[in-house]
Amino acid sequence: MITVYPLGTTIYIPEKCFNGYTVFSYEVGIPAVRIIDMNGNVVNEISPVRAARAKLLKNGNILTVSGMAWSSWRKEGDVREYDWNGNLVWRYKPPGLAHHDVERLENGNTLLVYQEKVPKEYLKKVKDPKRRTTILSDVILEVTPEKEIVWEWHGYEHLDLNWYNPLCGIDWMHTNTVRALPENRHYDAGDERFKPGNIIISPRSLDTILIIDKKTKEIVWKYRGNYNGGLQGQHDPYMIEKGIPGAGNILVFDNGSSTVPLTSLKHPGESYVLEIDPSTKGIVWKYENGEKFFSKFRGSVQRLPNGNTLICEADGCRIFEVTMEGEIVWEYTIPYPHRIGRAQRVPYDHCPQTEALGRPKEKPVLPPPGILTKTLIPTRPTSQ
Repeated sequence: MITVYPLGTTIYIPEKCFNGYTVFSYEVGIPAVRIIDMNGNVVNEISPVRAARAKLLKNGNILTVSGMAWSSWRKEGDVREYDWNGNLVWRYKPPGLAHHDVERLENGNTLLVYQEKVPKEYLKKVKDPKRRTTILSDVILEVTPEKEIVWEWHGYEHLDLNWYNPLCGIDWMHTNTVRALPENRHYDAGDERFKPGNIIISPRSLDTILIIDKKTKEIVWKYRGNYNGGLQGQHDPYMIEKGIPGAGNILVFDNGSSTVPLTSLKHPGESYVLEIDPSTKGIVWKYENGEKFFSKFRGSVQRLPNGNTLICEADGCRIFEVTMEGEIVWEYTIPYPHRIGRAQRVPYDHCPQTEALGRPKEKPVLPPPGILTKTLIPTRPTSQ
């Protein structure tokens, strides 16, 4: 849902924002990865690059993953790293389709997800005979810069194949997010489930967030939720890092519809951003705006150092920044029906290349009179 026209940066209140550069992939015309300033000016672009996700690293390189969905099965899906000038400096092609997400770990290794067919011996466990021909599962992989596999996790070995959503067909897991847990207060207090380095994943087709113990490979935490019927096709769950407001909580973009019929939802056609305390599974903050905020597929969320939250409403063709009170203080839009890939906000000095650009001019952009920039729904529930 685009709030204001024209396109580009449509709202910008500099004194209320975490000012920096925004990174996203852009699939219109020639696909590209773009980095823009707060006023929407492109400061760097790498094209043609078709990326489901793009992340600007501390060295100024851009890490991407190209695969998107099971429909791309047997087609190219890999992880690529480009330098600031668009030169390919590293590439990894796993045994199956790499898709949706990738993370560069502190040790220099790369965490990714790829798709594989469930082996025939496991298909025998499936109760529904119609599902015994082909089921696509996911593998979480950690590889070194030399492309050595040092850790792997196969979904069909740890999850019940009979736990599935019939609407998702053969795409049983559709894992759209893979992250390593950072240092956090829960582990500091003795909760081994949240040991730094454990892996949080988002199998969208199962409407569930999982945490995998890195050492044992067992599922140690599961979140389905119950807000407005529970998670539906969620994206981008991750644990907020220490030093950032909400540290230790888990943020997630709950699409609100993508794996169930809209008629079965309490509030169809609405998306939510939820902040969850993983120790209690209670919601401590949320953003919603009724039918004015909805992305049936895709989306991302990021807690910023000043306490604001960056939200990518992919199907709504916009990225926006909201305060804890729900006020939209920055918004960037592109023409429908082109989608924005997941967004990342970085400070001006994130890497040598952005620091060399200098601080750009920050020109306020105010919406036309009468345009609301604040959510009309309370964002602080007492409990859920």
